[in-house]
Amino acid sequence: ANLGAPLVVVIMGSTGSGKSSLFNALAGRPLSPSGVLRPTTRVAKALAHPGDQVPDLTPGRRSGERVEVVVADDARPGLVVVDAPDFDSVEVANRALAEELLEAADLVVFVTTATRYADEVPWTILARGRERGVPLLAVINRLPESDADAAAVVEDYRRMLDQGRLISAGAFGDLEVVPVVEGAVDPSLDSLDRAALVPLLDAFDRLLADETARRRLARRAVAAALSGLPAAVEEVATEVDQEAAAAADLLARLHSSYREMYRDLWSELSRGTFLRAEVLRQWQDFVGAGQVARVISTGVGRIATALRGMFRPDPPPAALEVREAAFADLVAVAIKHADRAAARTAGFWSEDRFGAEALARDHTLWGASAGMGEALEKELEEWAADLNVQIRVLGERRRGWAQAATIGVNVLGTSAILAVFVHTGGLTGTEVGIAAATAMVNQALLAAIFGEANVAAFVTRAREKLGEILERAMAAERDRFEQALAPLGTPADLAARLRTAVAAALEASPS
Repeated sequence: ANLGAPLVVVIMGSTGSGKSSLFNALAGRPLSPSGVLRPTTRVAKALAHPGDQVPDLTPGRRSGERVEVVVADDARPGLVVVDAPDFDSVEVANRALAEELLEAADLVVFVTTATRYADEVPWTILARGRERGVPLLAVINRLPESDADAAAVVEDYRRMLDQGRLISAGAFGDLEVVPVVEGAVDPSLDSLDRAALVPLLDAFDRLLADETARRRLARRAVAAALSGLPAAVEEVATEVDQEAAAAADLLARLHSSYREMYRDLWSELSRGTFLRAEVLRQWQDFVGAGQVARVISTGVGRIATALRGMFRPDPPPAALEVREAAFADLVAVAIKHADRAAARTAGFWSEDRFGAEALARDHTLWGASAGMGEALEKELEEWAADLNVQIRVLGERRRGWAQAATIGVNVLGTSAILAVFVHTGGLTGTEVGIAAATAMVNQALLAAIFGEANVAAFVTRAREKLGEILERAMAAERDRFEQALAPLGTPADLAARLRTAVAAALEASPS
């Protein structure tokens, strides 16, 4: 964006290579402590002239993780020199910061030693520098005092640089290797001997003296970074596409599992076979099913009389007992189906990289949530209370409301609930038993008071409402998986936006 901005010169190297000593030599003062402890450089430091505006070298990091800038009047104007953390540090944060600074650099001064120049890790960083296209200067430290031995090491290092296609990456033509002999230090500055760094200091002086050369180097760094941008971003965009496809597949399997389990749950509910037989018998004993069957044609008054005779003063009332037992059975079967849906989904997700990561974030996904039962019971109680209100409204429109009131709203409400839970529609053959008998008794009782058409519409609406409650419960269980997958955080259009941004950056780049 601004080729006149100060050049960012990043000193990089492995731990103990002498980076901080080199930084102090360039600064002319002991700004970055060296020593025997590793990693030596624990905080990145930058030296800048007060007339220069230092760019944000690590955008997105918290202030405590950024580069510490030292402003000095005797610093070289137009150059921001940064002592980066060791790229082979045992501290993960140090390695990450060093890699970020490599990406931000206009010029890298790469420091190694006579005993470490052939190690694998430095060459990994150098390879990234080549891919990044950043101009390089090289320093090889702690060379043997023997001229012949030192020359042999430098020659071998240059050979390896040539094999690594790094010779052409030099800041001023072929890559220059600055040799520093063992013991060439200045203890007063905690630095390398400046006399041994004359080629490097001269290179910096050339940049300061020639604005055209400095801008040329800046333009080269920008052009190199931009030239590698399409391939690098395309790799990211492709991964984003793959991640989005994987997430879509995981979500499709998730929704399929819960839809299937909801259908199975509703099918079991529609057959009326999920309720325990003792619950139905308790209700038949309470309402006196045999009496009701005999007197149903003679009027509700006879039914009311029979029911009043069956009431017992001991709490809780039988109607509430049966309702609670029926709800407990429904909750149990709903949790059973939610468990199956969760186990099936988790089993599939565990075979996928992104799915396995989501499961690792929430181990409870292998089964129904701990709070499902309580939440469903609360909704069912609200549903039952609403049914009682509707029964009052419906009864007040009928002449038989006096008898209905005598029987009791709780009794009629429980009859309506059981009429929703069990009915004859799906029962055939040997299944026609106590469930079917209970369904017929309850519907006959309700129809005698409210009218058959009214009861049919009432039960249909109540069943639809129950279906919504169960569907919400299953959706809440399903949503736990979606929330676990959410940290992927991939917007649907991210890959397209990345590609568009690259095209815009290339179009706007300086020529």
